[in-house]
Amino acid sequence: MKINKSLLPVKAHFFFFFAALGPLLPQMNVFGRQLGVTPAAMGIVTAILPLLWATAKPLFGYVVDYWPAHRKLVFMLLISVMTGSYCCLWFLPTPETVEPPLLEYVYKLETVDLRRNDQSLNLEKYTCHWNCTPGTFEVYLRNTTLIDTAYLDSDVTNSTCLTLNMDLSEVRDGQVKCTPRDGCDLLCYEKGLNRVKREISDSTKNLVDVNEKISGDSSVETGGGGSVYVSLTFWAFVVLMSLGTVAFNVANCIGDAVCFDVLGPDRGSKYGAQRAWGTIGYGVTALLGGCLVDMVSDGKYKDYTPAFVIALIATGIDLYSCRALTLPSLSSPTDSGAALRSVLRIPKVIVFIVFAVLAGTFDSFIIYYMFWFLEELAEETGSIATIKLIEGVVVAAQSFVGELLFFFCSGKIIKRWGYGTTLTFSLFCYGIRMALISFIRNPWQLVLIEGIMQGPTYALCYATIVGYAAHVAPDGYSATVQGIVAGMDDGVGFALGSLLGGQLYGSMGGRYSFRVFSVLAVIAAALHAAMFLEFDRAERSKAQAELVEAEKMLRPNQAVYRETVVSSHET
Repeated sequence: MKINKSLLPVKAHFFFFFAALGPLLPQMNVFGRQLGVTPAAMGIVTAILPLLWATAKPLFGYVVDYWPAHRKLVFMLLISVMTGSYCCLWFLPTPETVEPPLLEYVYKLETVDLRRNDQSLNLEKYTCHWNCTPGTFEVYLRNTTLIDTAYLDSDVTNSTCLTLNMDLSEVRDGQVKCTPRDGCDLLCYEKGLNRVKREISDSTKNLVDVNEKISGDSSVETGGGGSVYVSLTFWAFVVLMSLGTVAFNVANCIGDAVCFDVLGPDRGSKYGAQRAWGTIGYGVTALLGGCLVDMVSDGKYKDYTPAFVIALIATGIDLYSCRALTLPSLSSPTDSGAALRSVLRIPKVIVFIVFAVLAGTFDSFIIYYMFWFLEELAEETGSIATIKLIEGVVVAAQSFVGELLFFFCSGKIIKRWGYGTTLTFSLFCYGIRMALISFIRNPWQLVLIEGIMQGPTYALCYATIVGYAAHVAPDGYSATVQGIVAGMDDGVGFALGSLLGGQLYGSMGGRYSFRVFSVLAVIAAALHAAMFLEFDRAERSKAQAELVEAEKMLRPNQAVYRETVVSSHET
């Protein structure tokens, strides 16, 4: 197999650019969830972000088209801002959880029977002490408000009363009865720190009070004593995530334009084969990062240190690869945008862009809320200890099975079906994919679904959209058109998916939200197919009419220019 060395820097860029994102990008929302952000709030944040990059993409695209000599510098600066912003999240403090109150039960006792716990009774272990003497001890008590017997792990003897700071009252048939000292009440709380209040099932009781040993409610400590949304940590997360995500999307868009510039018009169908290397890098580091995060994490919160280290290393190599890129010499556009405006007035182009927005809406909901749903499912099924490993395997399956195959084959599929039919097929597959996600009962089931469905949805749809943008772009406007089309797809589309998805997820839950979006995707596919069939019919009718008109022009008896015949008697 012959290797085109001129394309190696492009392949290296895609590989390491997406390798930097693999351990971070899928985790952004669940990282926010770890900070205490709700689905609805995350939906608002991620709905605003796409509007920012929808504006930034065509703006930066026009900048690099207008000053083509500075494309590489702008490109590398965006990559640096992306990774720098994401890695600054590393320094955000993990929120502290304030424990709920520990309930301490106060009993006024006259006598106490002491017995050995023979495990035949359903007893709860408590740590107790007297309010008049120092020291604590552990006993077993019945779940009742009337306490007259305490059970011990050890044998009961005459000296046991003294050990528990009581006086010996009576010994009968191996049982010891003790008397508390005057004015002393017994205070107990559960050994297992069970904070559920004891049942009150008896009318007779000697439970006189319940104290809270630790005041406060179960909540996330924000550092300012208030809601997480007014904390410095929350807003730092929002700002850094915004900068990193906008820079990523703009850099990704310009990278696609640079790739098409390097390939040239004759090799544009080879874009998917270059982009597939990004899929490989993304899958490798997503799996590696997920495994390492689970390995180093201990306790309730995940430690993302390995993910940030991988991102920094990959970005360093990516910047070195970008320096080796040899970009073709391009001239700045001189028509004041007239050619661009004429393309954007074509009805077929407008319809394609509108449905690209819908594809971005479905993709956004999956990207932002699939792992959210997966983590909730992991909590229900007891799989939370390995959830980062599962998420890494899911991304690896998406990358190595679905995306890799369809990116390599996208050029042939588009050549055979055309851009319209290919987009219709991708929209229909989005519906199937989200329906399947809604029925999973175990987190591991998502691996098979994503391995199969990521290719015909995201990979094929993405290749179709950027390929169509390159196909209709006038000379000198490659990055600008890529910015406009991509800005509508993963800008406006992502904003709709985030906002609507967040509200729907918060009200209906993950399972039913995926089913609603599944139905919408199937409807969109049917509508898109009908509209493009009508466009094709109209184009064929117009072409047929033009052909008939041309034939009429060429008939001898109806020709525009007829032969001049000179009569024989004319001189």
